Amino acid sequence: MKRKIFIGSSAEGIKIANQVKDQINIELGDWIECETWGDGKVFSLNGGTLESLVKASRKYDYGIMLASKDDVLIKRMKIFNVMRDNVLFEMGLFLGSLGLQRAFLITHDRTSLPSDFNGVTVVKYNDKNISTTIANVISEIKKTKESFNLKPVPSAALALGYFQSFIMPFAKKHYQLSPTFQIKILIPKNISDVNAKITKYKTENESIQTTGDRPIAFQYKNEQNKYWDIPTTLQTIDNLMDYFVPSSELGINIEKVEWIQHELRNFKGTLETLISKNGAYDDNIIIDYL
Repeated sequence: MKRKIFIGSSAEGIKIANQVKDQINIELGDWIECETWGDGKVFSLNGGTLESLVKASRKYDYGIMLASKDDVLIKRMKIFNVMRDNVLFEMGLFLGSLGLQRAFLITHDRTSLPSDFNGVTVVKYNDKNISTTIANVISEIKKTKESFNLKPVPSAALALGYFQSFIMPFAKKHYQLSPTFQIKILIPKNISDVNAKITKYKTENESIQTTGDRPIAFQYKNEQNKYWDIPTTLQTIDNLMDYFVPSSELGINIEKVEWIQHELRNFKGTLETLISKNGAYDDNIIIDYL
């Protein structure tokens, strides 16, 4: 369930793309996973290139494009070294989807950029400083570790609603009864039938539903002041996915599975950030995958 980075480049720039991938995986491999276009996970057989890129811009958490000096352009009677058109297009696509903090352009210092980049601090490399350049990008990625991006499927918004309507009221209520209370927020990796998972977990862990004023959770029978909850709001993500990724055949839809995993990471990470930000009950609340 690591966050994913897509690295785009020309065929001539794939060597540097792999260097970027390796360096990021070494330094951020505990929470980041890199994939290049050459890994074969973006462009599918019998699928359109544009369609694949649009889907990639939605399911990846970050995008890095390499603007190597592959082509020559004559513009206003002057000759310029420029990046491939498709790399520039992909940069715009990911920038629009992910925003300025999660889409990066790494450009060769002899590559001419469009005038839209005038006044923008662009990460540049040459044959001698590529490792340092990658380190600069890694530094920027690190800044976003504790933040999460809103996407078309509002997992962060759902997490905020769940935090405000359930976690905080429950924590305040039970802290008054026992400051050592503990509640586990369990997030199933498969959210196709959340209610069935609640019933199964309740049976396997001998739990009873708490009574009294809302919010209501389940209490472990044999553990005093120990509670758990599986957010039913996660069902919304699964239902919305059917609109974003309509199924055309029976069986596992890999695209839908990957996108749901992304949203679950976003949901969990947003909850952790909100709990940590509020601070008072972070020792009493555990969030884990089921």
